Amino acid sequence: MRDFFDVIRNRRSVKYYDESVKIPREEILEMLDEANIAPSSCNFQPWRYIVVDTPEGKEKLGEANFNKTQNDTSSAMIVLLGDLSYFDKFDEIYGSAVEEGHMTEEIKENFRTGLEGMIEATTHETKRELVYFDCGIWTMQFANIVHAKGYDSNIIGGFDRKKISELFELDESLMPVILIAIGKKEKDARPSTRMEAKDLVTFE
Repeated sequence: MRDFFDVIRNRRSVKYYDESVKIPREEILEMLDEANIAPSSCNFQPWRYIVVDTPEGKEKLGEANFNKTQNDTSSAMIVLLGDLSYFDKFDEIYGSAVEEGHMTEEIKENFRTGLEGMIEATTHETKRELVYFDCGIWTMQFANIVHAKGYDSNIIGGFDRKKISELFELDESLMPVILIAIGKKEKDARPSTRMEAKDLVTFE
Protein backbone atom coordinates (compact mmCIF):
# COMPACT_ATOMS: atom_id res chain seq x y z
CA MET A 1 0.00 0.00 0.00
CA ARG A 2 1.37 3.41 -0.96
CA ASP A 3 1.89 6.43 1.26
CA PHE A 4 -1.15 8.71 1.25
CA PHE A 5 0.65 11.75 -0.12
CA ASP A 6 2.36 9.64 -2.76
CA VAL A 7 -1.07 8.51 -3.90
CA ILE A 8 -2.60 11.97 -4.24
CA ARG A 9 0.51 13.51 -5.81
CA ASN A 10 1.13 10.78 -8.37
CA ARG A 11 -2.34 9.70 -9.45
CA ARG A 12 -2.80 10.47 -13.14
CA SER A 13 -5.60 10.25 -15.68
CA VAL A 14 -4.49 7.27 -17.75
CA LYS A 15 -5.92 6.81 -21.24
CA TYR A 16 -4.06 3.73 -22.51
CA TYR A 17 -4.30 0.44 -20.59
CA ASP A 18 -2.55 -2.91 -20.73
CA GLU A 19 -5.28 -5.17 -22.12
CA SER A 20 -3.60 -8.27 -20.68
CA VAL A 21 -4.26 -7.09 -17.10
CA LYS A 22 -7.65 -8.09 -15.73
CA ILE A 23 -8.64 -6.87 -12.26
CA PRO A 24 -10.54 -9.67 -10.45
CA ARG A 25 -14.12 -8.83 -9.61
CA GLU A 26 -13.45 -9.58 -5.95
CA GLU A 27 -10.79 -6.87 -5.93
CA ILE A 28 -13.09 -4.42 -7.69
CA LEU A 29 -15.71 -5.07 -5.02
CA GLU A 30 -13.11 -4.42 -2.31
CA MET A 31 -12.19 -1.08 -3.88
CA LEU A 32 -15.86 -0.12 -4.24
CA ASP A 33 -16.43 -0.94 -0.57
CA GLU A 34 -13.45 1.20 0.46
CA ALA A 35 -14.81 4.09 -1.63
CA ASN A 36 -18.20 3.74 0.07
CA ILE A 37 -16.61 5.12 3.23
CA ALA A 38 -16.79 8.54 1.54
CA PRO A 39 -19.06 11.05 3.28
CA SER A 40 -22.49 11.93 1.89
CA SER A 41 -25.39 14.20 2.78
CA CYS A 42 -27.18 12.69 5.81
CA ASN A 43 -25.19 9.51 5.09
CA PHE A 44 -27.64 8.56 2.32
CA GLN A 45 -24.85 7.19 0.08
CA PRO A 46 -26.73 7.85 -3.19
CA TRP A 47 -24.11 6.23 -5.42
CA ARG A 48 -24.87 3.08 -7.39
CA TYR A 49 -22.72 1.52 -10.09
CA ILE A 50 -22.52 -0.85 -13.00
CA VAL A 51 -19.19 -2.62 -13.51
CA VAL A 52 -18.67 -3.22 -17.23
CA ASP A 53 -15.87 -5.77 -17.66
CA THR A 54 -17.02 -8.16 -20.39
CA PRO A 55 -16.49 -7.77 -24.16
CA GLU A 56 -20.26 -7.65 -24.61
CA GLY A 57 -20.67 -5.02 -21.92
CA LYS A 58 -17.82 -2.93 -23.34
CA GLU A 59 -19.35 -3.07 -26.80
CA LYS A 60 -22.70 -1.90 -25.43
CA LEU A 61 -21.14 0.90 -23.38
CA GLY A 62 -19.07 1.93 -26.38
CA GLU A 63 -22.26 3.11 -28.08
CA ALA A 64 -22.50 5.90 -25.49
CA ASN A 65 -18.88 6.40 -24.40
CA PHE A 66 -17.02 8.99 -26.49
CA ASN A 67 -13.66 7.74 -25.14
CA LYS A 68 -13.08 4.62 -27.22
CA THR A 69 -9.46 3.94 -26.14
CA GLN A 70 -10.30 3.87 -22.43
CA ASN A 71 -13.49 1.95 -23.08
CA ASP A 72 -11.79 -0.77 -25.09
CA THR A 73 -8.42 -1.18 -23.32
CA SER A 74 -9.33 -0.76 -19.64
CA SER A 75 -9.86 -3.75 -17.39
CA ALA A 76 -13.29 -2.39 -16.51
CA MET A 77 -15.46 0.66 -16.86
CA ILE A 78 -17.42 1.81 -13.83
CA VAL A 79 -20.71 3.50 -14.69
CA LEU A 80 -21.43 5.64 -11.63
CA LEU A 81 -25.12 6.32 -11.08
CA GLY A 82 -26.83 8.72 -8.72
CA ASP A 83 -29.99 7.46 -7.03
CA LEU A 84 -32.60 10.21 -6.70
CA SER A 85 -34.76 7.93 -4.54
CA TYR A 86 -31.99 7.67 -1.93
CA PHE A 87 -34.45 8.16 0.98
CA ASP A 88 -35.82 4.67 0.26
CA LYS A 89 -32.63 3.32 1.86
CA PHE A 90 -33.37 5.06 5.18
CA ASP A 91 -34.31 1.91 7.11
CA GLU A 92 -31.42 -0.08 5.70
CA ILE A 93 -28.85 2.60 6.55
CA TYR A 94 -30.18 3.86 9.87
CA GLY A 95 -31.45 0.44 10.94
CA SER A 96 -27.87 -0.82 10.66
CA ALA A 97 -26.71 2.13 12.77
CA VAL A 98 -29.15 1.08 15.49
CA GLU A 99 -28.10 -2.58 15.29
CA GLU A 100 -24.44 -1.62 15.63
CA GLY A 101 -25.12 0.62 18.62
CA HIS A 102 -24.35 3.95 16.93
CA MET A 103 -27.78 5.37 17.79
CA THR A 104 -31.00 4.39 19.55
CA GLU A 105 -34.27 3.50 17.85
CA GLU A 106 -35.74 6.72 19.27
CA ILE A 107 -33.01 8.84 17.67
CA LYS A 108 -33.48 6.98 14.38
CA GLU A 109 -37.20 7.73 14.34
CA ASN A 110 -36.56 11.39 15.22
CA PHE A 111 -34.17 11.50 12.27
CA ARG A 112 -36.86 9.99 10.05
CA THR A 113 -39.39 12.65 11.01
CA GLY A 114 -36.97 15.49 10.35
CA LEU A 115 -35.57 14.06 7.14
CA GLU A 116 -38.98 13.20 5.67
CA GLY A 117 -39.99 16.84 5.92
CA MET A 118 -36.71 17.98 4.43
CA ILE A 119 -36.95 15.53 1.51
CA GLU A 120 -40.54 16.53 0.75
CA ALA A 121 -39.51 20.18 0.60
CA THR A 122 -36.51 19.50 -1.65
CA THR A 123 -37.00 20.23 -5.34
CA HIS A 124 -36.01 17.72 -8.02
CA GLU A 125 -33.23 20.03 -9.20
CA THR A 126 -31.80 20.39 -5.68
CA LYS A 127 -31.88 16.60 -5.26
CA ARG A 128 -29.89 16.27 -8.48
CA GLU A 129 -27.32 18.79 -7.23
CA LEU A 130 -26.96 16.97 -3.89
CA VAL A 131 -26.54 13.60 -5.60
CA TYR A 132 -23.95 14.99 -8.04
CA PHE A 133 -22.06 16.54 -5.13
CA ASP A 134 -21.99 13.30 -3.12
CA CYS A 135 -21.05 11.22 -6.17
CA GLY A 136 -18.20 13.64 -6.89
CA ILE A 137 -16.74 13.01 -3.43
CA TRP A 138 -17.12 9.25 -3.95
CA THR A 139 -15.44 9.41 -7.37
CA MET A 140 -12.25 11.05 -6.11
CA GLN A 141 -12.07 8.65 -3.19
CA PHE A 142 -12.42 5.69 -5.56
CA ALA A 143 -9.77 7.00 -7.97
CA ASN A 144 -7.26 7.39 -5.14
CA ILE A 145 -8.04 3.91 -3.82
CA VAL A 146 -7.48 2.44 -7.29
CA HIS A 147 -4.08 4.14 -7.45
CA ALA A 148 -3.20 3.03 -3.91
CA LYS A 149 -3.88 -0.56 -4.99
CA GLY A 150 -1.36 -0.24 -7.82
CA TYR A 151 -3.82 0.34 -10.66
CA ASP A 152 -4.72 3.37 -12.74
CA SER A 153 -7.90 5.19 -13.65
CA ASN A 154 -9.48 7.91 -15.74
CA ILE A 155 -12.55 9.87 -14.69
CA ILE A 156 -14.67 10.52 -17.79
CA GLY A 157 -17.47 13.01 -18.31
CA GLY A 158 -17.66 12.68 -22.10
CA PHE A 159 -20.54 10.30 -22.72
CA ASP A 160 -24.19 10.28 -23.75
CA ARG A 161 -26.17 10.10 -20.52
CA LYS A 162 -29.52 9.55 -22.19
CA LYS A 163 -28.05 6.71 -24.26
CA ILE A 164 -26.57 5.09 -21.12
CA SER A 165 -30.02 5.10 -19.52
CA GLU A 166 -31.52 3.47 -22.59
CA LEU A 167 -28.78 0.87 -23.13
CA PHE A 168 -28.81 -0.32 -19.53
CA GLU A 169 -32.58 0.13 -19.09
CA LEU A 170 -32.15 2.28 -16.01
CA ASP A 171 -34.98 3.18 -13.71
CA GLU A 172 -35.88 6.88 -14.03
CA SER A 173 -34.64 7.47 -10.47
CA LEU A 174 -31.08 6.52 -11.53
CA MET A 175 -29.06 9.15 -13.37
CA PRO A 176 -25.67 8.47 -14.99
CA VAL A 177 -23.13 10.76 -13.33
CA ILE A 178 -19.65 9.73 -14.49
CA LEU A 179 -17.65 6.94 -16.10
CA ILE A 180 -14.41 5.66 -14.57
CA ALA A 181 -11.92 3.53 -16.51
CA ILE A 182 -9.73 1.28 -14.34
CA GLY A 183 -6.82 -0.98 -15.20
CA LYS A 184 -3.03 -1.04 -15.47
CA LYS A 185 -1.45 1.66 -17.58
CA GLU A 186 0.24 0.76 -20.85
CA LYS A 187 1.51 4.31 -21.38
CA ASP A 188 2.35 6.96 -18.80
CA ALA A 189 -0.17 9.74 -18.54
CA ARG A 190 0.88 13.15 -19.74
CA PRO A 191 2.19 15.31 -16.84
CA SER A 192 0.04 18.26 -15.87
CA THR A 193 0.51 21.44 -13.88
CA ARG A 194 -1.53 22.91 -11.05
CA MET A 195 -2.09 26.46 -9.90
CA GLU A 196 -0.74 27.34 -6.46
CA ALA A 197 -3.00 28.04 -3.51
CA LYS A 198 -1.32 31.41 -2.89
CA ASP A 199 -2.64 32.60 -6.24
CA LEU A 200 -6.17 31.40 -5.56
CA VAL A 201 -6.77 32.08 -1.88
CA THR A 202 -8.29 34.94 0.10
CA PHE A 203 -7.91 35.04 3.89
CA GLU A 204 -10.28 37.01 6.08
